[in-house]
Amino acid sequence: MNQIVVKQDAHDLGIVNPVGCRIRGLDVQIGAPELDGDVNKVEKVVNDNLDAILDKPEVKQFHEFFSKIGYPDQTPSGEQLVKIVEKKGLKRRNNVVDAYNIASAEFGVSLGMHDAATLGGDVIIQRASGGERFLPIFHDEYIVAQSGDLVYGTDDHMLALFGEVTRDAEKFRVTDLTNEVLLVARGNRKTSEDYNRAACRRAYDLISKTCPDAEMEFLDVVVESNKKATLA
Repeated sequence: MNQIVVKQDAHDLGIVNPVGCRIRGLDVQIGAPELDGDVNKVEKVVNDNLDAILDKPEVKQFHEFFSKIGYPDQTPSGEQLVKIVEKKGLKRRNNVVDAYNIASAEFGVSLGMHDAATLGGDVIIQRASGGERFLPIFHDEYIVAQSGDLVYGTDDHMLALFGEVTRDAEKFRVTDLTNEVLLVARGNRKTSEDYNRAACRRAYDLISKTCPDAEMEFLDVVVESNKKATLA
């Protein structure tokens, strides 16, 4: 992957400071006692400060984003995660996914994480033309993006869809075979570049507790006018 390219139509929606990084040298493990303290801490912080987290302008602005693309009743995935942590605690999956879920809950934002071993070229953020087929993570059936939904991916692969259904792609979910990932904080009009970078760096710092050889590289970001690539 070379850089993140934000198409003008996505920039106009408020995708103004997206951050992406590539993290290499991963060792995915089921069970990560090194993160137990961080899990306990984020659960306590969320339980003690739920309203304050959800009232942060960086968190509330995601509602405006979904209203602009036609889904005013959509609960943003970062907010969903925070509410689940408050009600049920953080669901543990593996050391890498746990790390980015902790960071997402702490910052109240949605982070996207994708197996990056086969990804190349630019990561393109743009509005959907409509009709793009997409298999959401942990699903068996494809859905179809609607015109105006937000999507990002490479020239060859759609990695995430934000619309009536908001999910990462099943094909690129983190598994026990994953050794490098793309981590994306798309953000919104209220999230600064520093805020989005801090969320990604927090995820990386947590990953490093169980993957001491992990290395992180941030991607450059450019804004381009509206000739769209086709995401398959």
